Amino acid sequence: MEKTLDANVLILGKTGSGKTSLFNYIFGRNVYATGAGRPVTGMGIYEEAVTLSPDFTLHLYDSWGLEADKARDWKQLINDTLKAHDVPEITEWFHTIIYCISAKAARVEDFDLEIIESLRQGGNQVIVALTHADVAGGPDNLMTMLQTIAQSGHVPEEDILPVNSQSKTLLTGKKTQAYGREAIISRIKAGLLSAISQKIPHIFEEEGREIIETWYTRCCYRIDADLRKPGGISTRKEKERNRLFTAYAEEAQSDIEQSYDILISEAYRYYWKFCGHLEQNPVGFVKKPGKPLEVLRMRLHLTDALQAAGENIGQFFEGLFKKEKRTAKHDAFAQFYRKGLAKYREQLYQMLKENTSKMKTELREYHQIVQSPE
Repeated sequence: MEKTLDANVLILGKTGSGKTSLFNYIFGRNVYATGAGRPVTGMGIYEEAVTLSPDFTLHLYDSWGLEADKARDWKQLINDTLKAHDVPEITEWFHTIIYCISAKAARVEDFDLEIIESLRQGGNQVIVALTHADVAGGPDNLMTMLQTIAQSGHVPEEDILPVNSQSKTLLTGKKTQAYGREAIISRIKAGLLSAISQKIPHIFEEEGREIIETWYTRCCYRIDADLRKPGGISTRKEKERNRLFTAYAEEAQSDIEQSYDILISEAYRYYWKFCGHLEQNPVGFVKKPGKPLEVLRMRLHLTDALQAAGENIGQFFEGLFKKEKRTAKHDAFAQFYRKGLAKYREQLYQMLKENTSKMKTELREYHQIVQSPE
């Protein structure tokens, strides 16, 4: 049975900025009741799970008490919330961050710009929704607000979107139509894919480093264990260690390959499913990804690593056995192998670097394919 999809949306804005109406408009139905079940007092970011279908649950993180006189507290709270979701698991990310500013005010406050700046830290995409755009006082006011946010808030213009979440009849008798949903959905999709392109290679590199360092520690532990045994530095043991360390390295490469495959496959799967659930009727064309490329591998052998480190194995053992004191032999032995293992580790890190670069290229190319028209 296929897993249900969970998505996380962080939507912020002052009271009356139109957050609830915008949420319901984006997701195509009245799924989030205004004020229902929410705190009456206090400030904070509160989570509410909204089931959009049997296999799609959306976790909405909504702000309460967002006011200018508590700017410092809010920036700290936002920073803590973003950090809590900056994890390797793609299902735990904030897949969309929206900041709502009511266009009825016809101006952007410094407080709004400060909060937007806090949200954008760490490379997060923030969609700024200029809500109530139908009563903004004309296109000139909207343009002024857009330019202020773009210049002072350092937000790309394509992420600043006028929105009218509800069709209504104004007091003047003028009828307005809802608009802006398709533009927001388009930016949500682009933002998720951009986050995948930025975060997944970094996660892969961190996991690869952990795998390599675990391999190195494992090999060093084996060296120390051999030193405690009779005959632990014999040529026979050297051959045995050589085979064992090479096997360990092959296992490390296999783990790195598995990490690559899992991360890429999960990223594609999540993006594809998220877009499918987000759109009742797809906006734009999305090409399915091809099969991920195979991970680059290299043939490794400890003897080669030792030679690359400038060591002559035969001469080393000849000199080692001439040493009289046991501790001197052991110290020379440990230093010799750690030098070779360090060179070996460099080769593994080079492999990891090349695969990280390849992953970035693949994700970048997929991003371009998705964004381009047929």
